[in-house]
Amino acid sequence: VNHVAPPTVTLTKSVTFSSDNSFPPVSGAAVTITDNAGNNFTLTESSQKGTYSINTIIGKSGRTYTMNVTVNGTTYTAVCQMPQLVNFDSLRADAITYGNKVLKVVVPVYTDPLGRGNCYQFIEKINSRVIQNVYAWNDNVNDGGTNTRRLIYSDQIDSLNIKTKDTVAVEMRCIDKSVFNYMYALADLNGSQTTPANPVSNINNGALGYFSAHTSRTKRIIMP
Repeated sequence: VNHVAPPTVTLTKSVTFSSDNSFPPVSGAAVTITDNAGNNFTLTESSQKGTYSINTIIGKSGRTYTMNVTVNGTTYTAVCQMPQLVNFDSLRADAITYGNKVLKVVVPVYTDPLGRGNCYQFIEKINSRVIQNVYAWNDNVNDGGTNTRRLIYSDQIDSLNIKTKDTVAVEMRCIDKSVFNYMYALADLNGSQTTPANPVSNINNGALGYFSAHTSRTKRIIMP
């Protein structure tokens, strides 16, 4: 599936670490995206407060995109280059043994181009449920090779295990190094027992979060 979703920017306010994950939306912001080809786009807030989108941008690999968000007189800026597309060849079913259990997993199959620097993110869905696990990989140990790394998430040892006839969908994104650094730190934070620290953002002016211009390919499999 090669689906191009409308570019979307979601703005929320941060909350204290002890609060629940309910982030107040930021409404009424001015949001624009420009590219290094001279194009300028204004995003419009949807009926869902804090969500801004536009239907007239089709991202192109190699172009650099700049996001500007102005809220209450303060402007936040982020820059991201869209990487070259790496083809998502197939999604393969596999299994691993964990204690006395056999866990069903999937493997996104792709061939990394020669030359280090490629970074990837994967979004996994089981039926209609998005797995809340951060998969962020680079090619430091597999430069130029075909991927055999499985998608394994932390809740897989309990009732969230993949079952026969489940539909598993995986979106493969080729991401900028700055986005990879953010995602890698976020994944490390999720598994850390130490005092948390915010991942380094590619948005300036002290903002949290990230801005990503990435390729997107999705494949699905019905688990045997």
